[in-house]
Amino acid sequence: MQPLKIAVATRHFAQPLKEALETASQIGAKGVRLDIRNELRPAELSATGRRHFRAQLGERQLTLSGFEYPTRRAFYDSDSLDARVAGIKASLDFAFQMGVTVVSGRVGRIPDDPQSPDFILLCDVLNDVARHSNRAGATFSITPSVDSVASVRSLFERVTEGPLGLNLDPGGLAMNGVSPLEVYQAFYDRVLAVQVRDGLQDLDGSGIEVPVGRGEVAWDDLIELLNEGRFSGWLTVTRTAGDDKVSDVARAIRFLNNVASGT
Repeated sequence: MQPLKIAVATRHFAQPLKEALETASQIGAKGVRLDIRNELRPAELSATGRRHFRAQLGERQLTLSGFEYPTRRAFYDSDSLDARVAGIKASLDFAFQMGVTVVSGRVGRIPDDPQSPDFILLCDVLNDVARHSNRAGATFSITPSVDSVASVRSLFERVTEGPLGLNLDPGGLAMNGVSPLEVYQAFYDRVLAVQVRDGLQDLDGSGIEVPVGRGEVAWDDLIELLNEGRFSGWLTVTRTAGDDKVSDVARAIRFLNNVASGT
C-alpha cells in the first residue's frame, strides 16, 4: 500500500497560524489545509507575505495541501449569493498562485427534486464556478454529508461546464446514515480530497463526531479502496469537536499510518 499523504485542518486548533503550523509539524502532519476566509485571507497577503509564508512551511517541512472556503448559506440561497460566488472564484485564483489545486466547501443540502428552482440555481452557480476553474487552474470540490448517492450523481450530471470535484467526508456521511464506502465507489474519479473525521448516529438519529477509529467509518476498508482507486490526493484530519482537538488529531494521524501499514 502506498504511503498516505496526511494533512491537518489547522483552523480547529484555535491557535495563531504560525503556532498552528508548528503544532502540525510536531504531531506528524506532512501538509496543512487552511481556511481561506479566516486563517489566510488573500487580500491581506502581499507578494512578500506569500514568500514569507512559503518559507514558514518549508522550515517545518510542510506542504500547503488545500484550501477550505466555508460559507454560512447554501449556494441556492439568493441572499448575498453573488458575493459567495465571487469569493469562491477569488479563492480558486489564489489557490493556483499558491500552488494549491483543490478548494473545498459545502454548498448546502442538494435539493431532492432536480426540477426545483433551488436545484436549477445550484447547478447554474456551480457551472459558473466550474467555468472559472478552467481558467484558474484549481478545482472547487463539494463536501456532501447528508446527500444520497442519487442526489450527488444528479448534481454532477448537470454540472458540465468545467471540473467539479468531491471532498469525501466519511465522518459527516456516517453521522447522517450515508455509507462513505458507497459514496467513494460511486464517485472515486471525482474524489480530489478526503476529510478524515469519524462519527456515529445517536439513538434519535442525530450525528455525533467522535475521535477517528471510534465511530462507524470502516477505515481499513476505505483506505484499501483509496489505494485500489489510485487516490493520490491528501487525507486531511479534521477535528471539530472534543476538549483536546490537537491530541485527537495526533492520535488520528498515528491511527491512519497504522491502518495503512497493516499494524
